[in-house]
Amino acid sequence: MMSRVTAKRSMSVVAWGVMGGFCGLTMAAPADPLQIAGTYECSGYDRHDGAYKGVLTLTTDESASHAEQGFGAYQLTFRVETSAAPVTYSGYGAAKGQTLALYFANDDASAAKDYGIGLATLTQDQDAQGTYTTTLHKSYYQPHYMNNGVAGRGTESCVKTVAGKA
Repeated sequence: MMSRVTAKRSMSVVAWGVMGGFCGLTMAAPADPLQIAGTYECSGYDRHDGAYKGVLTLTTDESASHAEQGFGAYQLTFRVETSAAPVTYSGYGAAKGQTLALYFANDDASAAKDYGIGLATLTQDQDAQGTYTTTLHKSYYQPHYMNNGVAGRGTESCVKTVAGKA
């Protein structure tokens, strides 16, 4: 039969063992190490096409992202509203720190020369109500745009807003 002191010690050892087991658990790294995945409202200016608006969606490629190194890999879809019909671009992005590099191409097979690369600077802010805003300030280059020998280029700003938790 155990004495009270021995019983208390045994319970303490069990309690510490259980707590230690929980403390030893590692939390999974966030799926989006830089917290930039999501849907953005964009406005920009293109050298050939002038002002435009669009919606950019970034999706995290979890298998290629590396949270411990602060590296995020992304797939993108960018839908641009034009006077004729919406244009959709698909592509990829790689981010480290506050820089996002992008490759994109028009999904329409008849626009085979409508592709390019971009470089964006990321800013992330939070207001007094807890709302988070992520802004991408992007410049891009399209070496063969419009197939007329004159390269395309432009700039755009894309904003994602996420309401804070109440």
